[in-house]
Amino acid sequence: MTNAHRIKTTPDPFEPFKLAQGYRLGDLILLSGQAAITKEGEIVGADDFDAQAAQTFANIGELLELAGSGLDKVVKVTVYLTDMANFPKVIALREKYFTPPYPADTIVEVSALALPELMIEIDVMALANGEIVDAE
Repeated sequence: MTNAHRIKTTPDPFEPFKLAQGYRLGDLILLSGQAAITKEGEIVGADDFDAQAAQTFANIGELLELAGSGLDKVVKVTVYLTDMANFPKVIALREKYFTPPYPADTIVEVSALALPELMIEIDVMALANGEIVDAE
């Protein structure tokens, strides 16, 4: 039987919303959507997409590290944007934070995220062990 081990920071900014930051199930890590929110619950970069994206990836990286993984082990991302005009920046973010073979990816525009100041949210699936192998 595989146990689900909760992944969380201290403090946990998700606690007031009654949800987990993520779980490790064996060698698979599933993170809730991460956004530009500090561990203390403060929003970073209101009206600044680049600052929000940087904080979002910092949060993802920290949670993956706590779970025994890293950005190099990400196999799937779902990106939520409040403005698809930022799509070219998402491509640049992929190049900055990931390496080939790049993760599977879904990107969607939404009318709003959980808090009105947020412009980007990303949820992630990653490996804890093993390697990502290109099928070429």
